[in-house]
Amino acid sequence: MYNMIVLRDGVPAQETTAMRRLRAYRKVDDNPHIKPTTFFKTGESWTDTLDVSDYYDMSKPGNYEITVTRESLPLNPKYSVTVRSNTITVVVPQVSAASAAHPSEKPKPRFDLIVSKVNPDEWPPVIIRVEMQNKSDSVIREAKCWSFMGMYNFSVIRSGEILEANDQMRSLQKSRGAVDCPGNETLIEIPPGGMDAEELPISNFFDLQEPGAYGIYVSRETYPWNPVKSVLVESSPVTFVVSPPPAPPQTDDKSPADGGGPQ
Repeated sequence: MYNMIVLRDGVPAQETTAMRRLRAYRKVDDNPHIKPTTFFKTGESWTDTLDVSDYYDMSKPGNYEITVTRESLPLNPKYSVTVRSNTITVVVPQVSAASAAHPSEKPKPRFDLIVSKVNPDEWPPVIIRVEMQNKSDSVIREAKCWSFMGMYNFSVIRSGEILEANDQMRSLQKSRGAVDCPGNETLIEIPPGGMDAEELPISNFFDLQEPGAYGIYVSRETYPWNPVKSVLVESSPVTFVVSPPPAPPQTDDKSPADGGGPQ
């Protein structure tokens, strides 16, 4: 429920797609609530973390001034007043030619991906479970568009060959390229050590019926809407084997006239 004011050299910084999604989500959320509910005694405080660069482009050189505001009663505007924080300044220096030739490393991934079959006895799997486990020391916050399948990408290998996805996967990738979420959207929070799980219909995107040894891999960008600071995280594979159908039983079709029938 915080609002951020970010100025670059006195001019409002450019919002990222994540910020636009957050604004849109707050507008359409018809049942807002704050969780976990926290009660403070006089003199107590609460510390939270805001990943400002997730929501504003801070990649360009300049002096960034960051101020945070919040309504005292976010869910009751009639009796609310706006509380304004102090302002901090972050300086992003001009990149020299030498530094540009040797760019700095991107941030380390904030999560691991764990993939498993929902039904261990199902061969081949129709649905797989993907867990995003937060291994950082800060909360992961992002808008989750349910029709985008968690922004996960899938790779399937059968007997050493990469399978081509079907038209449904290509349609999903095209939909992800749009600015607006075409379905339900939720703002999720994953605390340090926590995880977000999703069950995904892998059989909707690949033909898993042909015989062979399969490996299903899942990958995801740490910041799907901020490529400058994003790195790709890959899971270990889910493996299984689809056996060829049993050969039909051989029958002896010789008739008595051929000498092959009963004597």
